[in-house]
Amino acid sequence: MQYENVIDYLNSTIKSANFPGITIDLPKQYLIRGKERMYKPATNVQDIVGHDITINFASVDADINYWIIFDIVTKHYLDVQNLYLNPITITAVDIHRDGIYTIIFKEVILKSLSDNKFDYSQQKVNSKEFSLGFHFNFYEVEFLLDRSKVLELGAIPTIIQKI
Repeated sequence: MQYENVIDYLNSTIKSANFPGITIDLPKQYLIRGKERMYKPATNVQDIVGHDITINFASVDADINYWIIFDIVTKHYLDVQNLYLNPITITAVDIHRDGIYTIIFKEVILKSLSDNKFDYSQQKVNSKEFSLGFHFNFYEVEFLLDRSKVLELGAIPTIIQKI
């Protein structure tokens, strides 16, 4: 299969990507006789979501995608002019390849690249994979479906339309 550019080739080898979970640290106050009372914090919503993502790749074509990413990581590390990578976008699509939602990670820093084991038997017996870790400072979730793609409102009872 031919690709228009190297990024399209690398994207075709992605097996999975994760979105970090939410963790809320609740402030605690002790009342009389030791009773604990928890409160909802006044924390920015961007800071309750974890800030690390991991992308898993299938190692293909004699590990060439690993070495391309290795080169990208080293160039990013040596680049003193740019603190961050361009935003990383993950788009979820339906069976018709229409976008459902997009997650945009901003102010991205490459954090880790897993090791590569040169083992012929590992390549032939089981699929081989590696992972790339990122840190991001901001995220944005954008829903792409319009009303007509979510549901037709004409056949829905009035009471449901108001919900």
